[in-house]
Amino acid sequence: MWRIIIGFAELSSRLQRIDLISSIGWILQSTGIIMLFKKTFLSHVVGTALLTGISIDTYAAGTDLNKIVVTATRTPTAVKNTGSSVSVITREEIELKQLYSLADALKGVSGLRVAETGGRGSQTSVFARGTNSNHTLIMIDGIEINDPSSPTGAFDFGNFLLDDVESIEIVRGAQSVLYGADAIGAVIHIRTKAGEGPLKARAKLAAGNKSTHHETFSVSGSKDRFNYSLTGGLYESDNDTAPNKDRMPSGISRDDDGHQNKVVSSRIGWQGENVQASFFGRHIESETDIDGFLSEDFDAYNSSKQTYIGAEVKGQFFDGVWQPTLSLTHTDIERKNRNDRQTAFETLNRTDYDGEKEKLSLQNDLYLIDNNVITVGYEFEQEEIEAEGFTDFGGGFIQNQMTDKSRQNRAIYLQDQITLTKKLSATLGVRYDNTDDFDSETSYRVATRYELTPSTQIRASYSEGFRAPSLYEMYGFTPNSFFSAYSGNPNLDPETSENWELGLDQSWLNGRVQTSATLFKNDIDDLITTVFLPSFDSTSVNIDEAEIHGLEADMSVELTKKLDVHLNYTYIRSQNEDDQQLLRRPAHQANVDLIYQATPDWRFTSSLHHTGSRKDVDAGGARVRMGSYAVINVSADYKVTDNARLFARVENLTDRNYEPVWGYQGTSLTGIVGIDLTLQ
Repeated sequence: MWRIIIGFAELSSRLQRIDLISSIGWILQSTGIIMLFKKTFLSHVVGTALLTGISIDTYAAGTDLNKIVVTATRTPTAVKNTGSSVSVITREEIELKQLYSLADALKGVSGLRVAETGGRGSQTSVFARGTNSNHTLIMIDGIEINDPSSPTGAFDFGNFLLDDVESIEIVRGAQSVLYGADAIGAVIHIRTKAGEGPLKARAKLAAGNKSTHHETFSVSGSKDRFNYSLTGGLYESDNDTAPNKDRMPSGISRDDDGHQNKVVSSRIGWQGENVQASFFGRHIESETDIDGFLSEDFDAYNSSKQTYIGAEVKGQFFDGVWQPTLSLTHTDIERKNRNDRQTAFETLNRTDYDGEKEKLSLQNDLYLIDNNVITVGYEFEQEEIEAEGFTDFGGGFIQNQMTDKSRQNRAIYLQDQITLTKKLSATLGVRYDNTDDFDSETSYRVATRYELTPSTQIRASYSEGFRAPSLYEMYGFTPNSFFSAYSGNPNLDPETSENWELGLDQSWLNGRVQTSATLFKNDIDDLITTVFLPSFDSTSVNIDEAEIHGLEADMSVELTKKLDVHLNYTYIRSQNEDDQQLLRRPAHQANVDLIYQATPDWRFTSSLHHTGSRKDVDAGGARVRMGSYAVINVSADYKVTDNARLFARVENLTDRNYEPVWGYQGTSLTGIVGIDLTLQ
């Protein structure tokens, strides 16, 4: 284990001193496999083609191409038959690496960049393939959980724990044909585990530095036709202070920005002969201390309550020819920002936001023709926003939140999954969305996959996507005491995209080595941005465009029966219409995992996350270049008995000082140890 840690520390040092591309070559040479990446995009493609012939992503912890997933096609389909770039994070990986949050889990996935503004619980964004953070749709058990009350409709990844999560499916590329708005960059679908077998109780207790502790208790099981699971969890930590200490003025007292997260979730199911029903529920309450930008604030905090409820009924009729699914979901996110005034110059904040979304969906899977699965669906959705309260910045400048609006959307979609031969399959789809407050949108998608040999598959796809303007962008109203205001623009058009990708996946040495790469390109039009008018008012308009292309390369190697190595590398060129790099999106990223099964009872993992240089904005709004950084995490667990497991995790092993976002420091050295007990 110590050799692994020392090797990762040396790798971190190398990544900080030399060019990333050379570092990638050094990593691969160290495992006996040579891959050469040059610094131009064409050379990236050629170098990868020499190794794999260009292939698709197979790893977010070694995703099995034969694994059955649902998100890519909305029907159970093997990854190798989807025609999509799919990664699956399993429960085994979550426990192996001791991953606590959704943000933790996504950091190791190729094509995704996670940007945190402080410790756990802080505002966290995910950029999928260089697209904006609001271009990714997040779901749990079929429930859409993007925040309707957010100014851009984006999801905050900072408050989602993984205590009851069975798997996370990530489908990259535009997926609007099946999922409508907000699916330009990716769809991330979180799935919880259904109870099975005799009653089982599980408890997990963990504690570490920074006054961190994490407790989880769950019960699950099944009897006759019923299954059930119930989970409750509590996570608390003092964290570090969020502002980067190196940018803070001297002489300022520092305080930790604590975080508390409580979660209760349940899943209940009933299985009949031709019908099965499921109920999903999840409630999260969180509170996080916050600071002003590059300043300390000892009493400011944000709190949120998130409630997600879903009910689903599936049928199977006429000998399985017609398989309908009826679902009803509800999302309610309440956020509060609070800051008392200690001096006349401090900010006083009393703002509340509430976003709700209800969705009714009827999906019909038809097996009318051999080797064809036809899916026809209808969706009705209503979302609402309510924002109220005020922020007093001092000096007589007061800003009020005065937004209360709702809208509806109706959509139909059609998809045909065709198996043309044993080696060739294709997926064709079209969708029509009709929303109250902007013109209708029609989206198309075609994807195909061809098996060149039993170990080599090629695929290609073209898809269209769109993001609906958020309710705040269209109808938000934020007046201030200086007689100006932000007013939404009800004439906004949706943001639209055209996306294509090409790839192969390749298996070597009887599956001991899997290599992959994905080429992709995404053109986005009518991007929405905020502009200031001559009257000193502001509003939102469609004026920006973006062109994004890149490469995702992955490798999974079984070096010995005890040691596995997983690597991935992402190159992204993301430019706006002025040929400027999009903010917070590095051109280069790399992840390396070492998994060592020392004995049947001992397991060790080491993970390195390298983030390349990127553009950001400083306190004055000027564009600045941020340096690259590498972070090492290690974990271990020991199986004491069949019902007891000890575990430990260390984040940022080298205690590196780094800035994921300008002005905010990353998590410092953090350790936690615990025990996992099962009773049945």
